[in-house]
Amino acid sequence: MHNTLNDKQSNHLLVSGSFRNLLGFTNRLIFKITIFKSGEQVVSDINKITRNPEKQELSEDMSSHDQTEITTLLKLILEITGSHVLDYHPEERIQQIISRVGKVMNIRYSSFLDIQTEFEKIKIREKYLWSNKYGYLIGSDFDNIETDPCFMTLLLQLQKHHPIIIKQNDTSGIINELMRERQSGSMIMVPLIHNNIISGILVFFNESDTRSWIHTEITTLKILASVIETGISKKQIEDILKRSEKKFQGLIDQIGDMYFMTDKSGFLKTVNRSMVKTLGYETFHDLEGISFENIIHPPEYWPIFLSDIISNEGVKDYEIQLLTSDNHILYSSISCRLIYDDEGMLQGIEGVIRDISRRKQYGDLLSDIEWKLEEAQKIARMGVWSYDSSLNLFRVSPEVFTLLGIPAEQNYVNLEDFIQRSYPQDKEKLQKYFPNALKLGSDFDFEFRVSLQERKFKYLRIKGKPLIKKGIKQGSFGILQDITERKDVEKHLMKYATELEQKTLELDAMRTQLLDMNRELDIRVRRRTIQIEELLKQKDEFIQLIGHDIKTPLTPLVAILPYIRKKVSDPEIGELLDNSIEDVATIRKLVSKILELAQMNSLYMISDIQEIAIWEMVNQVISDNAYLIHQKSLEIINIIPKNYKIMMSPMHFETVAGNLIGNAIKYSFIEGKVTIQAQDIGDSIVITIEDIGIGIEKEHITRIFDEFYRADNSRHERGSHGLGLAIAKRVVEIYSGKISVFSDGAGKGTTFQVQLNKNPDVNIKRKSGLL
Repeated sequence: MHNTLNDKQSNHLLVSGSFRNLLGFTNRLIFKITIFKSGEQVVSDINKITRNPEKQELSEDMSSHDQTEITTLLKLILEITGSHVLDYHPEERIQQIISRVGKVMNIRYSSFLDIQTEFEKIKIREKYLWSNKYGYLIGSDFDNIETDPCFMTLLLQLQKHHPIIIKQNDTSGIINELMRERQSGSMIMVPLIHNNIISGILVFFNESDTRSWIHTEITTLKILASVIETGISKKQIEDILKRSEKKFQGLIDQIGDMYFMTDKSGFLKTVNRSMVKTLGYETFHDLEGISFENIIHPPEYWPIFLSDIISNEGVKDYEIQLLTSDNHILYSSISCRLIYDDEGMLQGIEGVIRDISRRKQYGDLLSDIEWKLEEAQKIARMGVWSYDSSLNLFRVSPEVFTLLGIPAEQNYVNLEDFIQRSYPQDKEKLQKYFPNALKLGSDFDFEFRVSLQERKFKYLRIKGKPLIKKGIKQGSFGILQDITERKDVEKHLMKYATELEQKTLELDAMRTQLLDMNRELDIRVRRRTIQIEELLKQKDEFIQLIGHDIKTPLTPLVAILPYIRKKVSDPEIGELLDNSIEDVATIRKLVSKILELAQMNSLYMISDIQEIAIWEMVNQVISDNAYLIHQKSLEIINIIPKNYKIMMSPMHFETVAGNLIGNAIKYSFIEGKVTIQAQDIGDSIVITIEDIGIGIEKEHITRIFDEFYRADNSRHERGSHGLGLAIAKRVVEIYSGKISVFSDGAGKGTTFQVQLNKNPDVNIKRKSGLL
């Protein structure tokens, strides 16, 4: 193992750092990396070495091949330094550099070893490996370096910035195994040193162990290593700087207040997110580059503001107005200072701005409230006071002077002023209550009178609370209010209350009389009601009696007259008999209707409630009208579901259905159609009877259910008395149902709808009260 060369001729690198103060609480590191010797200077230095063979330690002269190799390496170094290829992703560029150097030097392998120290342990990774025969390969990782004395010795020597030439026979351990594996007779290791710490090694494996490594060649490799280390260090420094700037920007963005920095011309170059948002800009770029003069309102204030900053090297809690992007005024408080670089040259202004618009609003609001409070005190004729026990003096608002009648020029009030101006009968009260309340430290609230001219006085109310600071009673504070008007109102109210009480007594007497009258009227009404019910009962009995008396003699006439008609052959007598038969039938039917209607109006009505099948009852009514249906050639359609049933008296259902279906048949045109259908709607059944007959005019629909009402001449036939629909409606109402009629006019048919409850509340068969 041979140690060669020293670093007297090596290229020198200077890495210098300077700090400048930023934000007043952090430092920003600015790194300057300068390579003092350019690529041409390096070439010149090495050419001098090659032209002075007496200074070479390992070879007396260089062949033309060696000179070509050195020249190519120097061009490579010049290309690297000139193109700044190591400025961006330097570690990836190293892979290209070691392959090109390996080709120029015509060696078997070249690689780059990355060295890291963690927890006092050394980790070495062969990040890039190039083979002259196979190209790029996967490198090796070296573990347990600390247990290899030979490798550790090499690291200590490389730490001194000395390249090392190693022959296979002169080494052992990991290095020996590596050289055997790669069939190398010798190798040279060139360290990359940063801050006196080795960060990497360039390794070149040669096939033969007899290769002569000339001084110029090694110097060139040292220069190459320095250039690579400079690129890596610069990139690391730039990464640190970017991270620092990012952290710095993140820090100022977290500040709730607005942060800014300007250049020496007053143009904003750094702002935080709060300032961008508060001033209403979209992005940082929209605000950066704007002159601070343009956001101060009014702009003419900028010279004054700048003068104050320069004269005091800054300002603190300086109130200014800023202009937002949408031309709104923002009241602000600014604290800022001048900033200088390391040479003392002015760089600009930096500072913090706080939005005090809300505080300004609160200040204006407070002033407004104070003014309103003073005005309110005047309106309410109320003053505010505080009493200092140590000075025996009152601090009062201007209104107190007015209330006590003290000239404002006196400027102070004491307890004696209250006592002297109080009404004679109230002096003792004032002298007793006020000092006692102060002594006990308790609340107080009492009234007293103040004497005025011409033997008049006014009422004042004094209310106070103890004034305690840090547990020590220092006096009292409260209000003084003129309550003269309230006292006058109270007197009037007392007078009105007395009068009202007298009126109340009189009203009570009248109410007692009214109650007696109501009692007597109620008794009279009950008696009249009993009489009316008795009369109605007699009327019903009379109607029933008269009806039966009229119906009884008509019955034989109904049976005998048709028989006589058959025996008479005289046409004239026959026509008279026909008319008589029809009149008798009409009278009999009218009497039946009257009896039926009287039964509906009766106070006592008993019905046989049972479950009936609607479809069957409707078919029965249709059968009863079969003769008329046949005469008019009508089509009767019954589409009521057979399972529809309701609780109802069969006689009542037949009355409703008979009247409605009979009317539909009677007033239908010849060869017409009558449709009967039903719909289940939960607790009720809706039955619809629709015909396409003569119809009803709209003006008659509202009266169609009235007793003895007939809509038009078409319905004024003999045998029609206007009672059928009235009776049907009475029956439906008994069962708490509804009946309605619809028609579009004459000749457009009629539709009747009847809604009946499935289980009507008819379990009490005696109806209470009058219908």
